[in-house]
Amino acid sequence: MTGGQDGQSIGNGAGHSVEWEGVVRFRLPDGWRPEVEEHEGHAVAAFHPPAPAGGVLRLVTDRVAPKDGPDGAVAVLREMALRFVRPDDQRASDRIVEPWGDDGVLAQAVMMTEEDGGTDAHYLWLVGAERDGKAAAAMFSYRLPMVMDGDESCAGTLALLDGAIRAAEIL
Repeated sequence: MTGGQDGQSIGNGAGHSVEWEGVVRFRLPDGWRPEVEEHEGHAVAAFHPPAPAGGVLRLVTDRVAPKDGPDGAVAVLREMALRFVRPDDQRASDRIVEPWGDDGVLAQAVMMTEEDGGTDAHYLWLVGAERDGKAAAAMFSYRLPMVMDGDESCAGTLALLDGAIRAAEIL
């Protein structure tokens, strides 16, 4: 994980730029604790907000070679975005797929899951664009216990994350 302080601000406080796997760059406020997790043999960036906010933001990236055809990487991005919002999964809601910037796609959804005896809310974002002839995408998931969903600190965190992800840069 590459990250560095560059003196830019997010909202009313200083923040830092985070780059992951040479695919995406975005900004988080200072105080978010980063770590690298492993899920199914893949490195996953994880970021924990400072108290009182709860939850964890996870990030994975992918670069996919285009399919044969006239749309190439654009078709791959559309397919990735549609799969990402899980149209056939009843646990998902609030699905959005829309243009992002000049040449990209943004997909969002909310999913409720039951894990370890509790219910969690997962706020999901995918941002992607064609880069070097490939579909490059960053997939973010902010997970928090359902009992915290709707809490004022979590609502503020979600708004912050939405802004940071929408302003991210695909490299």
